Amino acid sequence: MKRILAILVLIAVVSAIGWYYLRPQPESSWLGWIEADMVYVGSSSTARLTGRFADEGDAVSAGKVLLTFESDAEAAAVQAAHANLAKSEAALDLARAPQDRPEQLKALNASREEAEAALAYADKSLSRAKELYRQQSGTKANLDNAISSYAQAKAALDKINAQIALGRRPQRDQQITQAEQAVAAASADLASAEAVLALKTVAAPQSGLVQETYYRVGEVVPAGRPVIALLPPENVRVEFFIPEQERASLHVGDTIDFNCDGCSAQTAQISFIAQEAEYTPPEIFSREERSKMVYRARAVPQSPEGLAVGLPVNVSAGSAR
Repeated sequence: MKRILAILVLIAVVSAIGWYYLRPQPESSWLGWIEADMVYVGSSSTARLTGRFADEGDAVSAGKVLLTFESDAEAAAVQAAHANLAKSEAALDLARAPQDRPEQLKALNASREEAEAALAYADKSLSRAKELYRQQSGTKANLDNAISSYAQAKAALDKINAQIALGRRPQRDQQITQAEQAVAAASADLASAEAVLALKTVAAPQSGLVQETYYRVGEVVPAGRPVIALLPPENVRVEFFIPEQERASLHVGDTIDFNCDGCSAQTAQISFIAQEAEYTPPEIFSREERSKMVYRARAVPQSPEGLAVGLPVNVSAGSAR
């Protein structure tokens, strides 16, 4: 009887050991959810919303105009900057232009022709007076008068030539430099005014799906407040927690599998694994409590379209690891 009992006990022990090692292993999976980084689109300054060209659920492409804001003051500033630049450019042209007007230069040229004729006559009179004085037919007084008339005619011509040369020159170099600096400053003011005006029209920085709108046309939007929440597909990710026992077997770049209610199984690539556990350090001193430690991880899905933010998912290690 004892022998039969011992055999039965041995069979039970062997069966238990066999069942323990040969039992089907449950699939290791972890809980997670779909997370996303929204792109918030709004105005950098307080302004009234005059146009909103996308509603919740709309798919928009990068560069599409989404918002316009009241910009009367900014447009007026641009017009004033244009006028100031035109004024500065006119002042620079004036500084570079000859000092005398064309009409004045024309009158001076006529006076020069007259002075040249007078000098030619004085030169002939002087030559004749010298010849007469050499032949002792003329007096010394006549020669002195001819010399004086020639000097006066030459001085008059030199004066007119100097006036013409001065009239053709531009203003002083300092005035031209000052005018050039004024043009540069006016150009900078115009560029600044145009940049401020451009901020009143806001385009989509990325392609994505409009998730939420916060203001309607006609409302005043405070500076820095978003008007539209935009979700680009590349900003969708899977957030999940890796148990401490599995932490060493997963690395950034590994592939995971995940699924959710109502969606087919997909894969994602791990892009982040936290270096610190979510629980406090004292728990590592207990071998039993250490199993409760988890590490936050993040993975980028291969096909983010159709994944709703906050959707719970089941995550498991990828088969291709």
